[in-house]
Amino acid sequence: MFFGWGVLVAIKLNNTVFTEAAMEASDAPRPVASAGYNVVRWIGGALAPFIVTKIDENIAPSLPYYLAAACCAIGMGILIVRRRHLETLGAVDVDHRVRDAEPLPA
Repeated sequence: MFFGWGVLVAIKLNNTVFTEAAMEASDAPRPVASAGYNVVRWIGGALAPFIVTKIDENIAPSLPYYLAAACCAIGMGILIVRRRHLETLGAVDVDHRVRDAEPLPA
């Protein structure tokens, strides 16, 4: 079901904002931070439909929604408790050039 271009644009903008935030908040070099972030995203995206279907079939049809709400609340709690790690986002370079950490010695 297509909800409209506004929803699609909002989803894409959110994706960009969260991806950039993950890249900038990490102390790791940008490629490493990107790889870690994408592994979590893709594993979650691959497992979620299977797990939700099993919960729906075996426990209760409404439980996946309650679990999603609980995950959102836990995520917000983690962001509030660990917000000091996001302070670096205020110092992002205006020119948006990539500034990786020093290369490791060979």
